Amino acid sequence: MRRKNQSTDQWWMGNVRSVDVGQRLRLVPYWESARTRSDRTELIIDPGPAFGAGDHPTTIMAVTLLETAIGLLQEEIACPSLLDVGTGTGVLAIAGKALGAGLTVAFDPDPTAVFSARRNFQLNGFWGNRNKETEGIRVFLGGLEAVKMVFDITAANLVAPVLVRLSQQLTDRVGRLLVLSGIADLMADKVVTSYQSTGLSIVTILQKGGWNSVLFRRGD
Repeated sequence: MRRKNQSTDQWWMGNVRSVDVGQRLRLVPYWESARTRSDRTELIIDPGPAFGAGDHPTTIMAVTLLETAIGLLQEEIACPSLLDVGTGTGVLAIAGKALGAGLTVAFDPDPTAVFSARRNFQLNGFWGNRNKETEGIRVFLGGLEAVKMVFDITAANLVAPVLVRLSQQLTDRVGRLLVLSGIADLMADKVVTSYQSTGLSIVTILQKGGWNSVLFRRGD
C-alpha cells in the first residue's frame, strides 16, 4: 500500500508492534520487517490505517486457536483446508498457511480489505497457485453465501452479533473445527449457545482483555 505522506501515518504506525503468537509465529508490521529477527516464523503484515496488524487480543487468540486446530488435525490430515471468513488484512489465512494449511480460501465484502489482504499474501509468498505443494491463498470479494464447500477448519474473527446471525451458515461450512473470535464478554454466552444449538461442541475457550475466542468441533 502506498504511503504518500509518511508524517501523517505516524499516529497509527507508532501504535503497532511485533507480537509473538502461539508457539511458532511472530506477526511483524512491514515497517519493522527489515530489523526484526526471531527464532519464530515471521509473518509480515501491512495493515493500512484502517486495519490491524494482528496485535489486537481477538486476533492473537484467533491465531493461537488456529494453531491448535491445525495441530489437532495434522495427525489425520496432512494439510487441512481452511476458510477465512471476513479476512480483513488476511492475518488468519496467512497464519494458517504458515502453520501447514492446504487449500486456503479467504473473502471479505469490503474491497479495501481484499486489496489489503492480497498485498499481505504477496508479502508472505502466498499469492497465486504456483504448484500443488506451495498453493497460494485464494481470495475473493463477496460474502459467505458464495462459499459452497465444506472446509476442515473455518475461522471467523467478527463481532459477536454477526457471529450469532451467521451461526447456521458458518456451521454448514465446517468439516471438523471452527475458530471464532471477536466476542466481547457480554455476548460470550449467547455466541456459545448459538453454535452449540447447531450441533458443535466446545474444545477450548480463550479470554483476554474483555474478549473471548472459542474453538468448536463438529460432533462429540
